[in-house]
Amino acid sequence: MATRSCFPCTACCQGWITSKRIEMSPGNPCKHCTAQGCAIYEKRPKEPCRTFECGWVQDKSPLPDRMRPDRCGAIVVFNKKCLGLDVFVAAPVGDSIPPATLNGLMAFALKQGLPLLYWTNVRGKDGYIRQEQSGYGPPAFVNAVKRAGGTIEIMSA
Repeated sequence: MATRSCFPCTACCQGWITSKRIEMSPGNPCKHCTAQGCAIYEKRPKEPCRTFECGWVQDKSPLPDRMRPDRCGAIVVFNKKCLGLDVFVAAPVGDSIPPATLNGLMAFALKQGLPLLYWTNVRGKDGYIRQEQSGYGPPAFVNAVKRAGGTIEIMSA
C-alpha cells in the first residue's frame, strides 16, 4: 500500500484531539489550520503535531480508505494502553462517532480481540463542556475496568 497523506483531512487539527501545548479544543481548531491544511506544516511543533500518529495514516494501517477521519467521523489511534492492556482509541470528529463507523470499529475490536475506548463530546449552551467515555471489549477488559473502579461505560464484546 502506498503511504497515505493527511491532506485534505485536518480532523486532528480541528480540536477533536486535544493538546495542552497547542490552543485548540473540540470545535475550536488550531490557529494554523487552513482549508489547505496546516499553514506551518514544515515547521509544526514536535508535540503534539509531529508525534501524533493517526491510525489511518500509520504505515500498514489496517483501516480501509473509507476510514479516513474526515470521511468516517472518527480519528483512530492504535498502540495505546488502559489498565496495562493494549487498546485502541477512537475520537469523534464532531459530537459523536457515527453509528455505522462505531459498529465497524466494534466489529474490528471483536475480530482483533482488542478493546476499544471512545467518547462522545457533550455540548452545553456555550459549547463543549465534557467528554463521556465508553469502551467495548472482551470480558477480561470489562472485568479489569470494573476492578479498577472505572467510571466509563463498558460494553462486553
